[in-house]
Amino acid sequence: MKCLSYSNRFYYKVLSEEYASCIKKDLILYNAMLHTAYKKLYLTCFHGVKDAVSLQKQLKAKYGTNDYFPSSAIHEARALLKSNIEINQRLKKECTKRIERIKEKICKENKSLQNWQKQKSQLIQKSKEHETSEADYLYEVQIVNPNIKQLKHRVGLLTFKLNRETDKLNHLNLGVRAACFGSRKKLHHDLEAYRYERRKRMLIPGRRQGKYSNNLFKYHLESGIMVYRGTEKEVHLPIRFYHHAEKLERAVRLPHNTAGKAVAYELYDHGEYFIIKAIIEVEPKMIMTKKEEGSIGIDINVDHIAVAHINRQGNLCRQQILPIKLKGKTRNQRKHEIAETASKIIHECVHTHKPLVMEALDFSDKKRKQRYQPKGLNRMLSEFAYAQISEAIERKAAYEGVEVIKVDPAYTSMIGKLKYVRDKGMSVHQAASYVIARKGIGYKEKILREYRVFVKEKQTQAEQWAAIGKKVGKASIKECQLTAILALFR
Repeated sequence: MKCLSYSNRFYYKVLSEEYASCIKKDLILYNAMLHTAYKKLYLTCFHGVKDAVSLQKQLKAKYGTNDYFPSSAIHEARALLKSNIEINQRLKKECTKRIERIKEKICKENKSLQNWQKQKSQLIQKSKEHETSEADYLYEVQIVNPNIKQLKHRVGLLTFKLNRETDKLNHLNLGVRAACFGSRKKLHHDLEAYRYERRKRMLIPGRRQGKYSNNLFKYHLESGIMVYRGTEKEVHLPIRFYHHAEKLERAVRLPHNTAGKAVAYELYDHGEYFIIKAIIEVEPKMIMTKKEEGSIGIDINVDHIAVAHINRQGNLCRQQILPIKLKGKTRNQRKHEIAETASKIIHECVHTHKPLVMEALDFSDKKRKQRYQPKGLNRMLSEFAYAQISEAIERKAAYEGVEVIKVDPAYTSMIGKLKYVRDKGMSVHQAASYVIARKGIGYKEKILREYRVFVKEKQTQAEQWAAIGKKVGKASIKECQLTAILALFR
């Protein structure tokens, strides 16, 4: 597990001209080596271009530096190329799924179009035999013709979309697109911003060997001075790290060639000033929670998180709602809101010594299936920051030593609605979190007596709940509470 520690700001106008010039030149030099290394690796990977001399020796000879700058640039270029290859594979998979979904939609619309055209042909045949009435004429003009026109328009739009997605897939199958450092958009619209984006950061990996955990950045703990070994001269910076500073000091003080001693430093240019970011490898804490104490289940929703506390017998101890107001906020405000909510949940787990149970959801697939739903639902799904929320919770849990248990999300809301909403006096989402918490420590949900008429004895429990879901459908909570039979005649 990695943690970050940020330094204070270093303004260029406060530094001497020699120091400022040295840092700016090294940023340009490092990024030039990074771009060259990426291009060489790209040609080797996708076009089979091979050189007799190693890439590190080529960069060292071309730019006239020591071994540390080229090795750092090659390390980052390889990571970037690997990331682009994985992104390409993911995009191809998503594009293939979209094509399948569009074809299904076109097939469905064509069937509907054929039915309407069949009705129109019957009306035309009827008119040829002089058997039409005024009602037939109005039906053809007001209903049949508009529907045929609308369906043809839909099929045309879907065909255009299918062609676009097919072209995208063919383009992705050609291979990974070459990277444009600084973004193509800024290249065409703002050259100054484009040049800044191309040279704004420099990442130097750490090293376990040696005293200072890094080859180019030497952090002297006693004096609080960071010595940067530039290409022209050494730069001495009075530095102070804030968050996780004690972890950084512990890593630097570790003995030579010890696991966890390496510290990577990233120098990030912000225009008027720059900062130094330390990246430390930290071992995750030992799991401090126990299933014997019970569990805490959460159900993540668009605007809130439902939380349910249960004991080891599976009985409800406490329930709560944690609101998440993300709509209309900036990216940093959303990030802060999510982090605060995650901290509250993990604090409860630490305080009660209970593991956290959550659903293993994949919203990318759900968004694909909901592609042709109403605008409001599509907008809600696109704004739903489920991945960010779950990632923040898991990261905080690993840091605090809380076990995270992921369960199958199938039928949790329906089970909660049918079994616990009325008995426990809670909402559907709170009932779902209660079911999730029970699932996490091994409890299974039995079928209620009034719903056993819908299931077979030989079916598994998941198949039984699936059968109940098909029969009951989208019955309201009140209908489900009264009787199972009433839900069938809604």
